[in-house]
Amino acid sequence: MELHLFSNAFTTLFALATGIFFGFLLRRAGVSRFDTIVGQLLLKDFTVMKVILTAIVVGSLGIYSLEALGMIPTFHLSETPILFSLLGGAIFGVGMSIAGYCPGTAIASLAEGSKDMIFGLIGMIFGAFMFNEMSPIILPYINRRDFTFHETIGSFFAVPHWIAIAGVVAIWIIFALTVKIYERKGKLISV
Repeated sequence: MELHLFSNAFTTLFALATGIFFGFLLRRAGVSRFDTIVGQLLLKDFTVMKVILTAIVVGSLGIYSLEALGMIPTFHLSETPILFSLLGGAIFGVGMSIAGYCPGTAIASLAEGSKDMIFGLIGMIFGAFMFNEMSPIILPYINRRDFTFHETIGSFFAVPHWIAIAGVVAIWIIFALTVKIYERKGKLISV
């Protein structure tokens, strides 16, 4: 099997430009800082959750809109069984709480000169290497379909996708307003 990391110059430049833009947005939002990530884990600073929920809302609206306009093909959902998704999420969460960064914010913090993430980067590379070495054993189990296969929030609750997206937007608005009210009352203390 031949490996192609860079398919063509346009794709490479586009990926580089969007990566730099994404890193800029992470930096601008303040989520590339150790204190912000740890503040979220301690439930004292909800900046990370605001950014994640905003990304979910924008991504949902964008993907379903482009699909409705026929600009992208029907997107494919993960075939990973829920047990392995939960296990992967738990490993991710433990690593994030130990390092104080997630992979995206780790790279952004390294780019802005933070030296505390160097060991985390070594850990990410080691983890990727270990997964690659163990993938022949693990992948047959991970690629089995379970009851959540091809389930979305809309299909799970048997409602149209746009109703599910409206629900996610409503949750986003309620969360943002609740956090803003508690921050003004001083019940949430930013780190």
